Amino acid sequence: MKPRALLSNLAEADLRLLRIFIAIAESGGLAAAELRLNISRSVISRHLKDLETRLGVRLCERGRSGFALTEEGNTVLDAARRLLAQIEGFRREVAGLHGGMRGELNLAVFDKFATNPECKLAETVADFADEAPGVGLSVHVASTSAIEKGLLEGTFQVGIHPFHRVSESLLSWPLFSEQMWVYGAPAHALLRGGAMPDEAALRTARFVGLGYHSPNMEHFWRLGLQPAARAHEQEASVLLIRSGRYLGFLPDHYAYAFEQAGALRRIPSDTLQYRCDWVVSIARSPAPGRIARHFTSRLREHHAPGGG
Repeated sequence: MKPRALLSNLAEADLRLLRIFIAIAESGGLAAAELRLNISRSVISRHLKDLETRLGVRLCERGRSGFALTEEGNTVLDAARRLLAQIEGFRREVAGLHGGMRGELNLAVFDKFATNPECKLAETVADFADEAPGVGLSVHVASTSAIEKGLLEGTFQVGIHPFHRVSESLLSWPLFSEQMWVYGAPAHALLRGGAMPDEAALRTARFVGLGYHSPNMEHFWRLGLQPAARAHEQEASVLLIRSGRYLGFLPDHYAYAFEQAGALRRIPSDTLQYRCDWVVSIARSPAPGRIARHFTSRLREHHAPGGG
């Protein structure tokens, strides 16, 4: 595509085109974006062509072979997300200059936290909703890597997740923890008939591990174990464990309901168990605005000894 008028000057119309492009990319094509944007496919296609003309590059392949972003399209998508997040951050900061807090707060939380009695997130949200009724709160459930990426790109302003490594790009504070035990299904070969395997037998078992960098993965490394299957969220871990072919680590608060139903059994072990510490994180840059700072402060207060 021959370059024409590149985006040397951004107008509101350009930002609208970028938002439409993001919706197309995240929806996986023009047809799916119709429902999200509530505009016809022909109009969406015209807007996409207008953006490609403005940028001087082809953003995606579309046709009988399906929809796919080009290399340039992926670059523009990442840049557009960062740009719009920075603009939204600016708007939040300016709104905060006029007294009450107004705007949006995007909070990202790691999987399976609601059943943890040490987690005071619901209490924090209640206080925050009363103190900042002009703020729209969006809660996203994401992996640790997605949370970190979103914080650095400005997509998320606050992240709550298990601590697994120090990052110079993030500021993090401890919140709560959870106990991780090994669990198996009653039908597992090592647990049939109410048997309880010893440490040596456990180390020969096939385990399921989380498929991304996490305390779970680090624990496997320290123990010298290699997972035989990978799960990408705790629900998938339970599925594989309940198959009776794998053992795996789960938070005790999350596994409790499965234990009560007789679907899982906890396996006591001195070495095959660990504590998982959760933190709240914000990015050093882009620096979070007043809304995110206030929410983070309330969250830390609720999780302080004797708090909330």
